[in-house]
Amino acid sequence: LDDLAQNGLNGQPVRLLVAAGRATAAVKREMASKTLEIKPKIGLEPNENRRSQLSISYLPWLVQTDFDHLLWASDINFVRGEDSVVRAIWAGKPFVWQIYPQDDGAHGNKLMAFLDRMEAHPQLRAFHQTWNDLSSSRLAPLPSLKDWQKTALTNRQRLAGLTDLTTNLLEYAVKNR
Repeated sequence: LDDLAQNGLNGQPVRLLVAAGRATAAVKREMASKTLEIKPKIGLEPNENRRSQLSISYLPWLVQTDFDHLLWASDINFVRGEDSVVRAIWAGKPFVWQIYPQDDGAHGNKLMAFLDRMEAHPQLRAFHQTWNDLSSSRLAPLPSLKDWQKTALTNRQRLAGLTDLTTNLLEYAVKNR
């Protein structure tokens, strides 16, 4: 948040749309701990704050189709959990996945395998590792949106080319009668 407030993203101002629930609580908690002044912008909704290059809007709970539309309309999506990452993949936009931690640490291997499958750029891998507390490094800068967008679209296209589950199950059943 500090980096976005000071620099924006690639020098451009950032509007952060924060989903209701855990994300809102985390961002509000972080904002409350900041010494930077939060300056309301005239004409903004009462649930929106602006800090230099960063404006933050806290969203209400959304039905699934509205959440999907939000993913499709955003430049970058930060998602949590398996259902949301699948929807982010189908949106074809750059995204960061916050994987659910598992007691045995298997989430780290799962995330790395996912990034391998995506052929993720090294900067994106480093960012995911730190974002998911798998590295004590400072957050790496995000890769260029152009390169990241290409990776997202390539992965969406790869998935779209796969045979659907029903067809695969029927073929398996016929083959193994």
